Amino acid sequence: MIWFDRYLVLSEIGKGSGSTVYLVRHQKLGEYRAVKRIPKSSDTTRQIREAHILNHLKHPKIPRIYDIEEDDEACYIVEEYIEGESLEAVMLQSSFITLNFIYHTIMEVADILEYLHQLKPYPVIYQDLKAEHIMITKQGIRLIDFGIAAYLDDTGNKFQNFGTPEYCAPEKEKAGIISVKTDIYSLGKLLEAMINANGEKESQCLMRIAKKAAAYEADERYPTIGAFKKDLTEHMHSKKFSTNQKHLLKKIVVAGSQPHIGTTHAAIAMNVYLNQKNRLCIYKEENTSRMMRKAILEGGFLKEGGLYRRGNFLGMPKYGAGVQADIPKEAIEIMDFGSDIAKAVSEEADRYLLLTGSKEWEMEAAKTAYKAFKEKAEFTMIVNYGSSRIAKKYAVEYGRSIYCFPLDADPFYMTKEKEKLFERLLEQKGGGSEAEKCTKYWNCRKYLRQWGNTFIHSIGKLCSKRSG
Repeated sequence: MIWFDRYLVLSEIGKGSGSTVYLVRHQKLGEYRAVKRIPKSSDTTRQIREAHILNHLKHPKIPRIYDIEEDDEACYIVEEYIEGESLEAVMLQSSFITLNFIYHTIMEVADILEYLHQLKPYPVIYQDLKAEHIMITKQGIRLIDFGIAAYLDDTGNKFQNFGTPEYCAPEKEKAGIISVKTDIYSLGKLLEAMINANGEKESQCLMRIAKKAAAYEADERYPTIGAFKKDLTEHMHSKKFSTNQKHLLKKIVVAGSQPHIGTTHAAIAMNVYLNQKNRLCIYKEENTSRMMRKAILEGGFLKEGGLYRRGNFLGMPKYGAGVQADIPKEAIEIMDFGSDIAKAVSEEADRYLLLTGSKEWEMEAAKTAYKAFKEKAEFTMIVNYGSSRIAKKYAVEYGRSIYCFPLDADPFYMTKEKEKLFERLLEQKGGGSEAEKCTKYWNCRKYLRQWGNTFIHSIGKLCSKRSG
């Protein structure tokens, strides 16, 4: 079926109050659109008002209106198609709802509401904020469904009890006068829902802000979205929140003695560990493998500005020289240099991790890499899937602690073995005495020799294998 000689109807993608939403493709442009069809037997006032409001909004996080059509049976509102997953669906996957994800999502939503509230001559009150109306896309979040949004005139409008009860401000239930604080109430309820979805003790530190935003009396809430954002940002950067943000550790360099040795796998795993411990950490791809970009294209990542999140992982692919991602000042950076030892050594960092192979024929490359790193004060050597025999040989030859990366299939999932390893690595400072250095090969587990035959090291689907 083709509508108005332009739009090929592909499927029904949703239903609302008195309307049905269809996915269509523009015949000439080849682009997807969302078309809201409202039968003329229904009251079209609300949907047409939504279209007129959206048509006047210019914000990258709000869907655009392309056209309004009608025939004998219905009105059709042609909108930008937002591809992604609702926050409501994401909240069911608890691994995504980390403290950092809560903060960045709420801040993005707050930015949109602040834009609406500052419009001239009259602000727009969204009125229906809830997880279902927030889409998580590859480009970040998008706010959809402006069905009951309205301009707030000088006198203050009275509205009926539209909206979802658990997010609905008390003044709406009483058909009272609404204001920007009506949206602030819903934002507080959204924050509270995300805190509860996270279920971790650390996230409860944000509950005070959620409760203030969602206070029963409007006068007790934040006066503006800006005041809410200021309090949330200050709290997230406060000493109370940052107890685990250790004082000196800001940059970690990870490199491998040769290609396909597991550098990316280990760097991602360490990033996941630090974020899981609420030490904000950003993975940076500093090699030319483009593995990060390939993994992003396969899906499973949520975009936050120039960064990408997958569970507790937060990082960025290698961008061109003209692209800059917004990295918080307090974040720890993990820089993955792959097997580019020269660049890794030249980078100033607080810690250096060198991944080496555990096979006899990989020792020469390990020795060459070791010589390049040995003058670095905070340098740690990690043998990938090494046996205690190989670890002991390395420890004696190099006179330092040797750690082993455990058998591991998924860098995005934190295991007890990896957690113990990273705890030891971050506790290590200076390496200890020579005698201690030569005996710490016990950090390696006694793996079966055949485990070293294949090492699945890549990200996402983990499809690449070690050569040799």
